[in-house]
Amino acid sequence: MRDASRVAPSIAARTRVVVADPLQPERLPGVVQGVKVAYYLIHSMSASDGDFQHRDWLAAHNFAVAAREAGVSRIIYLGALASENSHLSAHLKSRHETGEALRSFGPPVTEFRARILVGNGSVSFELVRYLTERLLVMICPRWVVTATQPIAIDDALDYLVAALQSRWIVASPASNGSDTP
Repeated sequence: MRDASRVAPSIAARTRVVVADPLQPERLPGVVQGVKVAYYLIHSMSASDGDFQHRDWLAAHNFAVAAREAGVSRIIYLGALASENSHLSAHLKSRHETGEALRSFGPPVTEFRARILVGNGSVSFELVRYLTERLLVMICPRWVVTATQPIAIDDALDYLVAALQSRWIVASPASNGSDTP
């Protein structure tokens, strides 16, 4: 996590909170040591050098390698929902590449894909709220209209927690993606 102070005290009291940068692989072994199942919820929206896709892939690679070497039994990853056959934006493509890196270099992966997380605190929700509170009318170009499949943050969290109990693995290096729920 980036900022341990953002964790609620009630959660921090019963959880090991670790601050780490997956772009610094030398720090990761201590982070994942003794971990049975790891959640991967990391995504760059930008990078100072403009190459967030490479940063996303490198972070996933570093994390996956450290998890495999530490004996983590599974990674649970929240990626992006999009058809592989459609033209993907750089961000959606990066989310898919992140999942590929996790599967290629780490332990088995359970991957959930969501298009937009909706709820207080999500970037999408906060952006829409900000715009609707300030603009009476907004004229948008045609490309802004995009069909989507939103999911409530609470529902996404329910799936992520339920995955701890599930033995289903969406894809892993050994299965080449043949295991499906």
